[in-house]
Amino acid sequence: MRGQSSSRFAKKSYTVELRDEAGKNRNEKLLGMPAENDWALYASHNDKSLMRNVVAYDAARRLGDWAARTKYVELVLNGRYQGVYVLMETVKLDRGRVVAEDKGLGGRYLAEMTLGWQAHKKGKFFRTPVKEQAVVYDDPKREDLSRQEAGYVRRVIRGAERDLYRGSRRSWRSRLQMAAAVDYVLLEELFRNPDAFQASTFMVKGAGSKLKLGPVWDFDIGLGNSTRANAKRTSGWMTGDRVWASRLLADSQFKRELRLRWRKLRAGGLRRSLFQRTTASVRELGPAAKRNFRRWPVLNKRVWQEPVLRGSYKAEVRGLRNWLRGRVAWLDRTLGV
Repeated sequence: MRGQSSSRFAKKSYTVELRDEAGKNRNEKLLGMPAENDWALYASHNDKSLMRNVVAYDAARRLGDWAARTKYVELVLNGRYQGVYVLMETVKLDRGRVVAEDKGLGGRYLAEMTLGWQAHKKGKFFRTPVKEQAVVYDDPKREDLSRQEAGYVRRVIRGAERDLYRGSRRSWRSRLQMAAAVDYVLLEELFRNPDAFQASTFMVKGAGSKLKLGPVWDFDIGLGNSTRANAKRTSGWMTGDRVWASRLLADSQFKRELRLRWRKLRAGGLRRSLFQRTTASVRELGPAAKRNFRRWPVLNKRVWQEPVLRGSYKAEVRGLRNWLRGRVAWLDRTLGV
């Protein structure tokens, strides 16, 4: 099984690792996605639209960033129908997934900023010097790093935080990739993700390059699907008081780049693509959505954090689309489109 909070749900999400007869990793293309051995089957149990992660990852890819590719499937496990799942790529350093330079001094590393109680369950971690945020060694894991390599990861991330909070307004720019930070904040804000800069916040460091925020991950309680942190609202900043993000948003150049990026994306059809993806999802799911909710009759029940019980699948999709309209309109007003 996979997921921290979602592991308590009746409908479980799963990690899938493909192996050959000798027990070694076996890379395979699944449903047209690039060959790999690590995959996830995401249950979408508390997301009754069944599509929040699909919509968010599709938007991230349209920005030119890597985000997990997805396919809707129906799962039968040990002869029993389990409902609709999203087969998706996992976050890992790989030529077909998260790419980082690996030549020169320093190597390549993927780390995850997360909540303290989650960090203890995920593996070895350290804390940042100013905000004491937990950061997990994700790929490679700490046990696969030398003492020197682990120290390098800590120095890079701790140095970035020190510059954000204690350095000059310009100093953090020598540590963090500006364009990647803009895209990351913009996506977390567009989908108003309650986990933003608290959990599932990845960052990658390649040799010879700056620390890069991303990729984005886990939007099941985003897009208006949570009672946390006023997440159901379509107005207001979600990350304005969050670690790191609050400092970025206080930087006038960063805010300017955020506005320019949003205007370019809007002119390029971002809003239209969001609704095209929701429409495509409804078409791709078809009768499978009804089968899912016959297996898991939760449309009139609160699974976890949902602010509204809409009673039908059509109403859930309509509510998601209305929320997206409101959120895009607020960002248009705020960022000057």
